[in-house]
Formats: sequence, C-alpha cells, structure tokens
Amino acid sequence: MHLVHNNRVPSYLVNSVTATASLSYCGRLRSASSQRYEQPRTRLKFGERCFAFAGPAAWNSLPSSVQELTDTTAFKRELKTVTVPALVLISF
Repeated sequence: MHLVHNNRVPSYLVNSVTATASLSYCGRLRSASSQRYEQPRTRLKFGERCFAFAGPAAWNSLPSSVQELTDTTAFKRELKTVTVPALVLISF
C-alpha cells in the first residue's frame, strides 16, 4: 500500500483501491484530508482476503506518522517499530 500511495506500482493496483479524499460524499468531512483508503463492502468473509479490502485495512491501521513517509527505506524502518512490538505482545 505504501507503493500504491506513492504511485510506484502498475495502474491496475492503483485502480483497485479508492482514496477516501477522492470520494464525492466525503468532500467536507475531516477524513477527506487524511491519507486513508476506502474499504469496500464484502458479502463473504472470503472477500476480505482480496487486495482491495486487505490493503486499505492494513494501511488505515497504521499511524499517520508512518503513512506520511515517502521514502521506502524510512517507511520500512518505521513499519518495523510499529508492528514488531505488537507481535511480541501477542506471542506471550
């Protein structure tokens, strides 16, 4: 999703997700200025595995300080500091 957000992937991946800011009904909401992505509705639990749902779900769960990074190496470094402590807490 970091590469999708920075337009460094093929267009079919960029077109599979929708930024919240680009939605017409969110124009005056606070979420229109955020860097979040819309999660499509799914009819089955199986549909939550597709990139169009799972990608925005993972991206939206990140802190905004990590979402704002444009450098890929800095993003990976900050992503480790956010996700690894959560995994350590789960393993015990």
